Amino acid sequence: MDERNVIAAYHIMGSENGALILNTDKLFYWHIHKHFRKDEETPIQKGDIVQVATAKGPKPVLVMDVFREETSNNKKKYKQVMNIIERAPEGSSQSQGLSSDQKVHET
Repeated sequence: MDERNVIAAYHIMGSENGALILNTDKLFYWHIHKHFRKDEETPIQKGDIVQVATAKGPKPVLVMDVFREETSNNKKKYKQVMNIIERAPEGSSQSQGLSSDQKVHET
């Protein structure tokens, strides 16, 4: 079983006319809690919007990548994914999880 345990994501700054406004200055990383990894039917995938822990409190982010990283081999410490806010549309792994009517503005 492929237990992908880390996400790479951009912060969502807001939305304008249905389009997400992303802060694309830096890609950030968070750890996926076992509770979300055990859900085999709907694992976290590219394009999902999840709530994560940050230094400024819980914030929404757009998942750009999900991968496996061995925590025993490195000394990195990631904050946790707290909640799944919105799932990506079906068949969206090819289009980074954005539907045809959903656009992204980069800041």
